[in-house]
Amino acid sequence: MNNKTLSLLIVSALAISHTALAQAPSALTGATKWADSAAREIDAATDAGDLTRLRSTKTLLDRALVAFPNDPLLLHYKGYELHREASLQEGLGHRAEVEPLLNEARTVLEQSLAIRPMAETHALLSSVLGRSIGFHPIQAMVLGPESGSQMTAAISLGPDNPRVWLLRGIGAMYTPSQFGGGVAIAEKHLKKAAELFQTDHPAPPAPSWGRAEVYAWLGQIYQKQDKPADAVTAYNKALEIDPDMRWVRYVLLPSVKPR
Repeated sequence: MNNKTLSLLIVSALAISHTALAQAPSALTGATKWADSAAREIDAATDAGDLTRLRSTKTLLDRALVAFPNDPLLLHYKGYELHREASLQEGLGHRAEVEPLLNEARTVLEQSLAIRPMAETHALLSSVLGRSIGFHPIQAMVLGPESGSQMTAAISLGPDNPRVWLLRGIGAMYTPSQFGGGVAIAEKHLKKAAELFQTDHPAPPAPSWGRAEVYAWLGQIYQKQDKPADAVTAYNKALEIDPDMRWVRYVLLPSVKPR
């Protein structure tokens, strides 16, 4: 099957999507166009908590990778989709589905980095490795340093990248204080991410997610610190930026218990 035929299949897949994609900038063509469309769809599916839609985007990316093999951005967004899918499956209580997704995400993100290192790719790989420790505690002495090494690489490539600091903050929430994590450290990283997002304007198809999400995680930090008013403020800020975040509107915000 030639590239022209595969491109037509990709167009058809987009056309029959049950939710129309936001229009990508007209200047984008080829692999960058499909990467941008996939990025937008992943974020929309994540907002909606739509597992089927996420999987459909992975299928789209697989087709695009046949047409544009080893494209680093397409591989990056496939790893990003797998990372998001693992989170959604975990949130739904489908723990058995999570580990295979993390394993596949690791492979794809490593492939992307081997072709073109990118700060967000290193940060996503760090997150994947850190989350894998929960499935293989005996490997913590290996996976922990590997995760840390990837985050160091992410910060080196993107010291002012808010998505890097967002993922670093999330990771710190689940890292014991004796290993450099904890609520206070997580809050510091997340606040830095929130500040950096104020001047973050990446051009498509570069990653642009996280602007609202950072406040969803800050809200959880405030709940852990028994600051319900601050948590509500953070969640409302997230919804102000992105009103479609069902996780915040229907799960996090209602979970706040007023004093």
